[in-house]
This record gives sequence, C-alpha cells and structure tokens, in this order.
Amino acid sequence: MQKILTIHVLLEEILNLKGQKSSVCMIPFSGTAEGPYFQGRVLPHGVDTQRIFPDEKPRLSARYILEGTDFQGNPCRIFIENNGQEGADGVLRTRPVLVTDSPSLAWMETEELTGTVEGVKDGVIIHIFASEAAEKSFLQPGSFSFVSERLLISKKDKQICGMLYLPEASEPCPAVVISHGYNGSYKDFSRECEYFASHGIAALAFDFCGGSVNSSSSGSTAEMSVLTEQEDLEDVLECVRRLKPVSPDSVFLFGGSQGGLVSALTAASHPEAVKGMILYYPAFCIPDDWEKKYSSQEKIPDTIEFWGMSLGKIYALDARRIRPFQTIGRFDKEVLIIHGDQDDVVPLQYSRKALERYKEARLEVLQGEGHGYSPAGSRKAAEMALRFMLKLQKNHR
Repeated sequence: MQKILTIHVLLEEILNLKGQKSSVCMIPFSGTAEGPYFQGRVLPHGVDTQRIFPDEKPRLSARYILEGTDFQGNPCRIFIENNGQEGADGVLRTRPVLVTDSPSLAWMETEELTGTVEGVKDGVIIHIFASEAAEKSFLQPGSFSFVSERLLISKKDKQICGMLYLPEASEPCPAVVISHGYNGSYKDFSRECEYFASHGIAALAFDFCGGSVNSSSSGSTAEMSVLTEQEDLEDVLECVRRLKPVSPDSVFLFGGSQGGLVSALTAASHPEAVKGMILYYPAFCIPDDWEKKYSSQEKIPDTIEFWGMSLGKIYALDARRIRPFQTIGRFDKEVLIIHGDQDDVVPLQYSRKALERYKEARLEVLQGEGHGYSPAGSRKAAEMALRFMLKLQKNHR
C-alpha cells in the first residue's frame, strides 16, 4: 500500500472524565502534514476523543482539518474523520474518511483508506494509506536503472534549479523537459520523471524563477509571468540538448496547466529543438481569464494577490497580450494533449480549439478527471505520454 499522508501530531492539554461504565479523554492537538499529494498543517480545534471501557482496548475518534497546498500547488483544505481501535497486537488501526475542496484530491473522498497511529516522544504520528485497489493505479517502473541528481542552470542574473533523472544507458537517450503549473514545483511530476527514466527517457523537472512561493530557483513571484517562464524554459531546453547523455534531436517538452501553455509557446518559437510535446490540461485560457479580470491596462494594480501568490503587474500585462492560438501552430510536429472532462479551471474547449491549430495533434479526454488527476488518471495519462514518446523515438530511428 502507498502512504498518501503522514501527520505529525503535537498533543495539547488532555481533558479527562471518568464515568460509571467508561472513561473519556479529549485531546486537542496541532501539527503538520506531508505526503506526495499534500503539504500543510493541522488547523486549530482538531481533537481526538477516546472512550475507554474496562477490559477493552481504547477507541479513538479524531476530527480535524488540514490546510495547505495540493500537489498542483493550489491552496486547499482536507477534513479528516479518523475512527479506530487498538488491536490485540497493540497496533492502533484506523479507517479514515476524507473530505476536501481540492479538485485534484477529490479521489481521496471515494477511496477505501486505512491508517495507523504510532506514539513518539513529543506526540503521535498518523499514517494514512491508499487501499490495494488504489495501489494498482500507481505507475509501474520499466527495466532501466537510473540516477537522479540536482541540476543548476546559471543564465545571466538568474539560477534555475531542477532534478535530472538519467537512465543508465550505453548510448545517448531521448529526454523530456517537464514544466510545472502555476505556483507549482518540480516535485509535482517526480513520479512521472522516475517512470520515464525507468523506461529509458531522461527527465528533467525544474522550478520556474519566481514560479511559486516555494521555488528553489531564483527570482520573485512579483517578477514572474508566462513570458518570463518561457525564457526559463528556453534556457533549460538549451541546457538539456547539450547534456552528453542526451540525444539533442530527441528532446520532448511536457507541461501541465500554465506549464503547458509555456511549453506550447516555447515549441512554437523553437520547433527545430523539440521532438514532440505532451500537454496536460494546458492553460490556453489564461489570456481570456486576465482580459476578463482587467478590461484595460490602466486598471491593473502594481501588486496582485492571486491563488496564493503575490504577483507583479507584469504577470497581468503579459497574460493579456499573448495570443497563443495565433502562434502555437508554428510547431508542426506531433502533440499529445490530455485533458479531463470535469476540469473547472481550464475548460476542455480550449484544448479542442488548440487541436484545430496544430497540424499533428491528438486530444485524449479523461472521463471524470478534473484539473489534476486521480492516481488512476495520472497513471493512464503517464502511460499515454510514455507510449507517445517511445513511438516517436522508434520512428526517429
């Protein structure tokens, strides 16, 4: 089973009550939470209520809310109801029930989750796992061994940080450059990077300069825009094509959401440098969204608070002036677009419109998926992306 959440709980003052047939203790707590899909903290007012009967193991019923960001970098909350009882082996097992306002994590509400609770010196640690059925949705590695290493690209007055996954191959290999979405991170696609590398494709995921509040690259969010991210991707693409283990004529672009838009703009500007392109729910809606938000340039403030980031005026100015549907068709090689039919952030119609602009493009619609995929959706999309790249690479040979 795969662990999806680890919650480090700090216990506060315990309230006790002893009744005629049982005793009760209520334990307020705080803490932090982390996992492959969420990072955040326990909000105030979380409480664990335990009822203890004579000659029985303690039962717990904890209710609390986590606040943080999902793996797409979007702010969200998760409510958790965690009921359980200590078994004969002394292990406290639970059956967590989750409710979340994150479309990317909505699958957690329908999964059969399990959990354990272990005591530590300063509190307890709660582990929450996906069921065996959900585990079947996770990516299966290929036959290539690979190594991962930090990569630092210095260009002019900026530094771009990323993680490079290199297959151990005897000849130059194809590569894919992966661009995260708005307020995202290179970590958002770490599983895909490992998956591609295990199948013989080098993968580089990186942080855009000022691309998120937690970016490992230089720059401020106030200086970032779609066009500055395009400059970053152009620098990364140039670097990857020069890497000795990489075949320079077999470099793919892969982008999600805003990173998909940036990838499309970059491929249109440098079609000779890109073998093919994969786009997850590409945010071709950004120009329209920001035209609606600010009907004229004069109405744009110097600072904009938007989706968890403090943006500068440059973001809105650049967003309003780009015209992706007039330029993306300059990339005349194959494109794979993957989009969920329940996406309420980037409507599916934008990918359908992009399909009309490209000379060689295919649109795969994932039923029931939103902006960010469930584990099953992520696996299906990644497998499509891998097949797409391997097919083009085979044809190249």
